[in-house]
Order: sequence, then C-alpha cells, then structure tokens
Amino acid sequence: MAYEVDQNTVSLLHFDDGINDACGNTWTAYGGAAISNLKSEFGNSSLYLSGSGQYLTTPSLTGFGTDDWTIDFWVYPITNSSSNGLFCSGGKSSPNWTSTLYTFQINCPNSTHMRLVYTSTLNQTPILLLEFSITQNVMQHVAFARNGTNLLAFVNGKLVASKTIAATMQFISDGVYVLGKQDIRNMYYFNGYVDEFRISNVARWTSDFTPPGTVAVPNAPANLTANPGDSQVTLNWDAVTDVTSYNVKRSTTAGGPYETIATTISGTSYVDTNVTNGTTYYYVVAAVNGDGEGVISNEASATPQAAPVEEGQGLLRVTMIDSSEREYKLPMREINGFIEWLNSHSNSDTFSYQLTTAFGSKEYLLFDKIISFEVISLPAE
Repeated sequence: MAYEVDQNTVSLLHFDDGINDACGNTWTAYGGAAISNLKSEFGNSSLYLSGSGQYLTTPSLTGFGTDDWTIDFWVYPITNSSSNGLFCSGGKSSPNWTSTLYTFQINCPNSTHMRLVYTSTLNQTPILLLEFSITQNVMQHVAFARNGTNLLAFVNGKLVASKTIAATMQFISDGVYVLGKQDIRNMYYFNGYVDEFRISNVARWTSDFTPPGTVAVPNAPANLTANPGDSQVTLNWDAVTDVTSYNVKRSTTAGGPYETIATTISGTSYVDTNVTNGTTYYYVVAAVNGDGEGVISNEASATPQAAPVEEGQGLLRVTMIDSSEREYKLPMREINGFIEWLNSHSNSDTFSYQLTTAFGSKEYLLFDKIISFEVISLPAE
C-alpha cells in the first residue's frame, strides 16, 4: 500500500479490503458502489464507480476550516460526462448551494479536467478556485493542498495549478462528505476508478514531488557518440545522476528494435568488439537505478572498417611510469594498432597490448604503466 496512517491522516481508504477507512471513519456505499480488481495502483483492487447512482458518504470530517490540508488520490477517469463529480462537502439544490456555510467540491468535467470550486454563503454561485488538465483512461495521482494562503494542485507530483486565497477562507461543512458525485443531488456521478484516497490535516506537498509508491526511473543519457575502429565501435555518453549502471543496446536497423548487448556497465563508455567490418550498427544506452531501466538515449551509429595497410616502418618509443623508455622497430600498421588501442581505453583500465617485434618475439605493455609515447618514421629500406 502506498500510504500508512500517521498523525496527520484524517481519512484513508486503501480499497484493498472492501470500503474500510484505516482511520476508523464510517463510509456508506450507495447504488452498489464496490471495489474492483480490474484497475489498481496499489494492492489488487480499487473503488469502481459506474457513473450511475454509485457513491460513498461519511459524516463531516475534521481537519479543514482555515487550517492546512491535503486531499490526494489515484484516479482513472473514464466517461466524457460534462459534470463528473468526484468529491464534495455538504450539498446543493439547484440553482445554488443551499446547505450550510463553507462548502466545496472537486469535479472532473469531461474526464479531461479537474476543478476545485467553493462557496462561503448561502445561495452563492460556486467560485472556481483551481482547474487543470488530467488524462482520460489513465491512472494518475492527483493532490490538492492548502498551505496557508496558497491553494496548490499536483498531477503525478508536478505542480499544475495554484491560487492565493484569504487566510480566513474556510473549507468546512456540517453536511456529509461525498465521494463519487458532485453534491447531494442524485446526478453528476463520477465514472472511473479511485485508489488510495486520503485526507490529511497538513499540506503534505508545497512543490514538485514523487508520488508515494511510484517508480522514478532515470533520465536518458545524453550525447551518445559512436566511433568506428577496426572490428570495434567505441561508445561514449554523458553521465546520469543517481544511477547504478547502464545498459547498451544495438540494432542493424535505424530506430530499432534494439537488442541489449551489455548490462551493468559502471562507466560512461563501452567498446563493442562483437562487430563485423563494413556493417553499420545503431546504438542506444539506458541508465538503470533501483526502480529499473530508464528512457533510452539518442541513437548513434557507426560502421567499423579494417585499418588501412600502412607501408614502411617506424620507431615506437614508449615512456613508462618508472621513467624508463622502450623502443620498438615495427611496421606502421602495428604502431597504428597500438595507438588505436591506447586511445580507446579509460584511465582505470589495467589491460595490456601485445606487440610483435621485428624478431618475432612478443611483448606486453600494460595500459596503466604507460605515461606517453612517440612515433618516429623510418626511411624505406
């Protein structure tokens, strides 16, 4: 479950064990309103309301008035009703509010917007305080919060609407609280699913946040590049914060589909040696954290090619970390292979490179022992 009761929780409906309030409030179901296992954000079920006579009520709850408060829930709106009432305090008789003072409502017109409206006197036309867009046929987190003189609305943790109100504005009523329709009349019912409905006597959020229980997968790595070599492609990308590793994906078709060729890469570079010269490869990279794999990076492509055959010989002079120098008389193609290998490795590598000398012997140079090198061209013999 996303939430647990704390000292600021006034009402909490998980909808996993029927219509039971974890704070002990009594909610009464009407019209056959019941939980459903077809949609849920947490657990195995949520409240389903058909849009035709189904709703819940409870006696007046404490925690509103001029104090701070939060109403938040997960909601999956379905139908395109012009007046989908989701939650209200008190009641209404057409054309104006006629219950006692300080009544408010949350409605969902056309299942594409959500509104908070309010009235403070008898027979007053409701005042629109907040309005913002939501998505039909998608489960999303919505939160309304009062923080002093600020009214705030969030969708999936992002601030989408705000308004400054008077410090004396009260959100109380001596009528019932209704979940599932606009007011106490038998009309304007909500159609959709509601999960983890909670009322709190504190402003739980005043800026963008990650809704409880949601995953926060990493952002896409930026600036992926692919540099071809002889029978290899070297990839580099920008680091992403708060990740554990990276996955590398490859395709021989632009735009994919991609096959994962390497996982748990800890750095921001990778050398793909399982390639064929002359074939173009398309790469993307995805960062990984505890919540899973994130969005893929930009695509980068490269076509590995065999290194050109260099005529002649050269002198490779390598300076080691102990200040010693080693000299090797080698074909230029051997020297070019060494340079390409050296440039494709990071500072933390401990790999070695094998050189075949003019006498046929083999020597191995450790990458982390090399300080610098120079190449001196030799005249043709």
